[in-house]
Amino acid sequence: MVQLGLVPSFRWRLRSEAPAERDRLCRELDLHPITAQSLVNRGYADPAAVRALFRPSLGLLPDPERLPDFEAAAAAFERAFASGHPILIHGDYDVDGMSGSALLLRLLRLLDHPAEVYLPDRVRDGYSFSERSLERIRELGAGLVVSVDNGTTAVDFIGRINALGAEVVVVDHHPPGPERPPAAALVNPWCAAEGEAAAFPHFCGAAVAYLLAWGLLRRRAADGLPEAHRRFLVDSLGLVAVATIADVMPLVGPNRALVTEGLRTLGNRSYPGLRALLEVAGVRGEPTAEDIGFRVAPRLNAAGRMGSTARALELLSCSDARRAAELAAELDALNLARRELEQEQMRALEPEIERQRQRGDAVLFTGRPDAAFGVLGIVANRFLDSTGLPTLVWAECAPGLARGSGRAPEGHDLVRLLDGAAELLGGYGGHARAAGFHFDPARAAEVGEALRRSAAGLPEPEPPTLNVDMEVGPDSLGPKQIEELDRLAPFGEQNPQPVFLSSGLTVASARTIGDGSHLELRLERNGSLVRALGWRQAERWAALGSGDRVDAVFHAGINSFRGRRSVEWTLRDLRPSR
Repeated sequence: MVQLGLVPSFRWRLRSEAPAERDRLCRELDLHPITAQSLVNRGYADPAAVRALFRPSLGLLPDPERLPDFEAAAAAFERAFASGHPILIHGDYDVDGMSGSALLLRLLRLLDHPAEVYLPDRVRDGYSFSERSLERIRELGAGLVVSVDNGTTAVDFIGRINALGAEVVVVDHHPPGPERPPAAALVNPWCAAEGEAAAFPHFCGAAVAYLLAWGLLRRRAADGLPEAHRRFLVDSLGLVAVATIADVMPLVGPNRALVTEGLRTLGNRSYPGLRALLEVAGVRGEPTAEDIGFRVAPRLNAAGRMGSTARALELLSCSDARRAAELAAELDALNLARRELEQEQMRALEPEIERQRQRGDAVLFTGRPDAAFGVLGIVANRFLDSTGLPTLVWAECAPGLARGSGRAPEGHDLVRLLDGAAELLGGYGGHARAAGFHFDPARAAEVGEALRRSAAGLPEPEPPTLNVDMEVGPDSLGPKQIEELDRLAPFGEQNPQPVFLSSGLTVASARTIGDGSHLELRLERNGSLVRALGWRQAERWAALGSGDRVDAVFHAGINSFRGRRSVEWTLRDLRPSR
């Protein structure tokens, strides 16, 4: 038996059982013990809480008037409506920014008010407002500018927009900085006034835009919402669901309700662009959160990465089914081109990455003046997956300006790492595991050396941990049981799909599938055989062969093919069986 290189990527943490709470849920709700234990592991030990989880309701949404500055925002919109001046919606190049912008554009069309959307270019403009934003506001003669998914920290630019004679309403969900922007309204759940109870703060930008739209329509309806307005609010839930999933918002409370209801409306005729996107992505039946995260969102994001955000915006906001199909096909082609470009950039950067890895560097840093910045975040993530090391890559986006993107594994903190090179950077920011930065490309070697010194001075991070719900056998999870587990869906941030451990498995067969980067295993124990898939793991687990014995951590799902349904595992990690 040969198991060269079969080293687990995670430390496996098997959760403790809670027999009393589990058995109570089994009795009162008629649940299988595996489902009950999975619920307890997620903090749902009370039967009433489980019933609410199984029936997510839009009644959990806060009243729009609880949003910070809602009154000021409504007044600014009314002034714009009264003046007749066009409104400019200033979005962002990611799925959340595009979806929120499309939602408000559809709202203003519904209200028959002139409006247009400006989406920044990822390379030329960067995040939030830019000089080109100001130019478009001036050309349009906008009386009101509404920023979606940005603007909370744009203090200088919003002051300059005011100087042009336009008001600004910020519709955002990012934490505020030390200084409040001089906007007419800052509609951001994180910006509740001191002493006020904040609304649910974990909405994405499109969800905040949805609540604002709901509040504005309600203000204009003295005798109840007209059918067209009610239909708009129902159908727009699909946009909010896509944005919430793509922006990795916690799928709990109101977000769970928005996503559950939104997934059901994605096929509605009011948004033919979303329907067409599901079709080109190969999604059949009612979509899941996983379908959005892995099939739909990448096609929308490809537009931003490839400099074609206008195509994605038109898709999300159009009402013609034929045009929607054309645009969906274009986005599908863009996504294929994005994949090819990603592979091209990886091939170009791989030799330097490998040299640093062989040298034993604790952080990987590389780039090229001609690299394609739009895909560098994905490239950094791919190198992180293959090496397990924090990876930062850069491209020269303008003469004398290099922009970079970094990704890090669990336990690392990219912002602290970049702190060590702060004197050489023009700016940086982000989160522990994903960050951006910029610098003078002439100083790239100095930046790399500073990052290596910074990494050497940081404490050794703990190995990433994979929380396992329970240990099961291959015969423990049948289709009926998995269907019951799916009542916990939609799965995502703070509501992870159940993870299981099965030990002492024998590899009956192993082969690559798809483009050769994926692995299909047939695993057996005590006469029970199951198909298990390792996505993008063919190279890492290449040494596995028939007769090898392994322990597996996995998600369980159902594969339906030609009317036959069978259990299928998606592997998260493997180790040699002890």
